[in-house]
Amino acid sequence: MKIKSYNIFAALSVVLVVISLIFYLVIKNNRLKEEESSFLKRITVSNSSIDFDKLIPLEKEVWDKFQKIPKNQYSSKYEEIAENNRVLLNLRSRQNIGAYILKKVLNSGELSPKARLFTLNKLRVLDATSGNIVNSIKLTMEYLNLAEELNSEHDIIRAKISLSSIFNSLGGHETSIKILQDIDIENKDFPNVSRTAISIYLYLGENFGFLNNTTEGFKYLNKITPLLKDQPESYQKNVLILKNLLEARLYLISNNKEAALNCLNIANPLLDNLDKAFFTDLENLRLVTLESYYLKYEPEKFSPTNLKNFIETSDFYGDITFLKIAFKLLFQHYYETNNFKDYSDLAKDYDEYLERVSVANNKVFSLYLIENIEHERFARENEKLYKNIAFLIISMVLILGVAYKRILYLDKKAKIDALTTIGNRLAFKEDINSLKSSNEYSMLLFDIDNFKKINDTYGHEFGDEVLSTIGKILKTIENKEISIYRVGGEEFAILFAHFNESFAMESCEYIRKSVENIHWKYPITVTISGGFSKATENTYAECDKRLYKAKGSGKNMIIYQDINEGDVK
Repeated sequence: MKIKSYNIFAALSVVLVVISLIFYLVIKNNRLKEEESSFLKRITVSNSSIDFDKLIPLEKEVWDKFQKIPKNQYSSKYEEIAENNRVLLNLRSRQNIGAYILKKVLNSGELSPKARLFTLNKLRVLDATSGNIVNSIKLTMEYLNLAEELNSEHDIIRAKISLSSIFNSLGGHETSIKILQDIDIENKDFPNVSRTAISIYLYLGENFGFLNNTTEGFKYLNKITPLLKDQPESYQKNVLILKNLLEARLYLISNNKEAALNCLNIANPLLDNLDKAFFTDLENLRLVTLESYYLKYEPEKFSPTNLKNFIETSDFYGDITFLKIAFKLLFQHYYETNNFKDYSDLAKDYDEYLERVSVANNKVFSLYLIENIEHERFARENEKLYKNIAFLIISMVLILGVAYKRILYLDKKAKIDALTTIGNRLAFKEDINSLKSSNEYSMLLFDIDNFKKINDTYGHEFGDEVLSTIGKILKTIENKEISIYRVGGEEFAILFAHFNESFAMESCEYIRKSVENIHWKYPITVTISGGFSKATENTYAECDKRLYKAKGSGKNMIIYQDINEGDVK
């Protein structure tokens, strides 16, 4: 075992040395052949990226306006071009003609550094609507690099705000808050400082809302109103929409129905009549906020269709936070209405979503690292310093990554039953202990009727087949609300994270009937008996008592605990 570990470590060391050497050669080669290397100069702009025959009227109007401007006038009309694209900010489209136009302008070679900085900022905002996190990070870092070169304090701060919004959209709310709070905006003095402060306070209010910290959320949103005094009416309208939608979410968390409804009544007509957009995702925020209100206070108006359409049209891309909220609302709705089938179907979609998010996040950071290897900023750095930093970073990532995966693997393996591949007794004890403080869970404990006789008559190999098959049936109902375990020889347990009697009973009966209806290779009917109980001081003992009562009452049944009437079958 030790020799194997040493061999792995030696191989890992060789890999690290080779990768570090590649880094060094790439940097040295880039310095020789790239005096002015820029990510933007390598942006590919080709007609194949846009299907001009499928442009909607608004996109075609913007494209036609751009076509009328000669290339040699880009340097003087870049602000006009960017302003013409503003109407596309809240447009959900895979084409993203606005970003395409600004990339053409940036690649034209006609812009001064100041004009490039302005256009890059607008491209950063427009490209964010595509949901491509990789591009968003690259564009934001290019914007930050150029802002630092030109020593533009205002643009450096805007780039940091943009980075915080990326972390926010990925669910990294604490990191987003840290970036924003490190900006000392109240002691700054540059053009449009009030508008920059408003953006910071809006993002802080949104982040604290996602963390359910209403006190801090309201604290920052309340700073906004005094700053709107000298702002144009169109901008004020945008801020009021966003501010009221965020406040509505905070009031929903605080269970203040009237205040939440008042905020929605202010935001809705303003957004319906909005003619000039300054912020992205206003419609998405309204959708999840409005449906959250309906689900909580007016369930008859709640629309699962709207949320499912949002999830489907997003194709699992874009703002991850909004997608998570949409899933959460649908799970809650199906759970409260005892819609077991749609709940299970949605759980499968959610698992696919989590897998895509994981793949997307890995792609974000790997592609970003590759892009930065070729970036001009690194080509200008001291080779020796960068070589050491690159070596340390790669070493840390690889070693920590291998160690972390190994820890996860061992931890998971220790809690999995080898035969049924579901949770074992260790996992069960850990999970039930974590639920005890809430007293909102319920539990089913069951075992296989006459299992010893099955083993004695048909052999232990067939007995293992029975156990394994029941494990597969249990997996069909497993999701984030329902956990399954094999806690002993033929004994199984199911934990329901939230107590909903009818939903849990329906799940239990589904398991019992599914086992009873299995056709085995021998002429035998396998049944189960179980005991169900809501959370008590000793839930396991309560379930165990009902399990034996079921055994003594004829088997092939589950004894339930009715809240008012005691035990029922």
